[in-house]
Amino acid sequence: MKALAFAALLALPLPVCAETREERVAAAREYVDLALAGFDMAAMIETMYQPILQQVAAGGAVLTEDQVAKIRQLYLDTFTEPLTKLMQDQSGIMADMMTLAEITALRDFYATPEGRSVMAKLPQLTAAQQPGMMALINDKMTGLMPQVLAIVNGEAPPESTPAPSAQP
Repeated sequence: MKALAFAALLALPLPVCAETREERVAAAREYVDLALAGFDMAAMIETMYQPILQQVAAGGAVLTEDQVAKIRQLYLDTFTEPLTKLMQDQSGIMADMMTLAEITALRDFYATPEGRSVMAKLPQLTAAQQPGMMALINDKMTGLMPQVLAIVNGEAPPESTPAPSAQP
């Protein structure tokens, strides 16, 4: 009977702590490689300068196609390499935050057609959310900054006044 119980115990999966960081890093690298293969870095970088173009247009300036192309190229030249490296470096961060099973599940998902499709759509999701995010931040900053400065200066926070709403 003891031998049967011992055999059953050996058949159980090893605990998560038996995973090594190296195993998690290796799986995370596979995930990152898959993610980067299907990721449109240029599209993501384009979301970074679109708010600037919108502000310029809102100010009444009209940019030529050549000016927009130069801004685009400037951003691509500035951000493509460091953002790619930053994304590649996430393997170690993932290994420190996630289990091998979690990393493997992510990797396996992004290897599917649906996962590749999701990855390709992430820059568009970011672009679609960015105007709302910027409006939210701008709307809240007027009331938030005096409170932050009061905290930094060791003062009592001023009475909070409702920030003007972006809605008419």
